[in-house]
Amino acid sequence: MLPRLLFSFLLLAFSCPLLAQERPFEGYWTGYLTQEEGGFRPKYYFELRLQQQGNRITGVSYASVEKIYAEFALEGEVTGSQVAFKENRMVRYTRLEEMSWCFKWGTLKLVKKGKAWILEGNWEGKSPFGPCIPGKVYLVKTPPKV
Repeated sequence: MLPRLLFSFLLLAFSCPLLAQERPFEGYWTGYLTQEEGGFRPKYYFELRLQQQGNRITGVSYASVEKIYAEFALEGEVTGSQVAFKENRMVRYTRLEEMSWCFKWGTLKLVKKGKAWILEGNWEGKSPFGPCIPGKVYLVKTPPKV
């Protein structure tokens, strides 16, 4: 009985990382995005909640600065260790009178740094007023909020 349990445990232990890697982009990612000089603010809190099915991703992005925020639905495509995303619908938001939120798109690369999984890359965007000042994204895979 003990050898059978040991074998089952070892099989589970070695297959879990492989199963997790079938959908490496899926999950909860938190960090920040930057906006180059001339943007509303130079740095925003940013998170992605992604589901992955094969090469396709869907999910939600959330950006905030001070007490204002925007949440967007998004979709995209995985190619190797990169994911291209595009926000397609604003779900909810608050804003100041003198600003407008950007619908963002970009390509993020999946990198392992130590024990952490990182998504990083560049973003561009468009608001009702025209092109947005672009920036960078830096996210760390995080356990989901309870």
